[in-house]
Amino acid sequence: MHHLDLGLYRYQIEFTKKLLFEAEGRSLVDKMNRRITLIPRHSELKIFSGGLQSIALLTADNYRNIMKVMVFVVDDLLNKDLSEVYVKWNEMYLLSRQETFKESDLKNFQEAIEKWANLFIKLFGQFSNSDFKLPKLHSWVHHIVDTIREFGAINGYTTETYEALHKTYVKIPYRLS
Repeated sequence: MHHLDLGLYRYQIEFTKKLLFEAEGRSLVDKMNRRITLIPRHSELKIFSGGLQSIALLTADNYRNIMKVMVFVVDDLLNKDLSEVYVKWNEMYLLSRQETFKESDLKNFQEAIEKWANLFIKLFGQFSNSDFKLPKLHSWVHHIVDTIREFGAINGYTTETYEALHKTYVKIPYRLS
């Protein structure tokens, strides 16, 4: 799931900031950040008191918290497409979290992916230095449904074990040397 949280969603946030800045300079970006800081506190929701200033430091859990509120943060900020890309993201993201898929679910999921991707590219195309030659975007749009068909739900894909082993067997000994 980090493919989405730390990959594609991060791009979406970064491109949103660029779009807002290009439209009206710093004022719209500041307005977005202010809206984030004004969200009432809740025990199940982490909100960032400084807005989205230091996006590079966010964890996947932070991005999942942002997903819960971004639709409301960008609503009527610039145009309908901006809030719609976040709505389509959330629809697609929720479908991706299913534990089991029937063929009809996979069809709906692929349609949701394509709707989000088309709007994402239309809205943010000018901000991609690589003309959207993003491996995560390509694999998500063109291969994830076939991967689910072959290997099952993506919730079970994790690198957690390997990350823990890397820390134990590579990082710690390296620091000791």
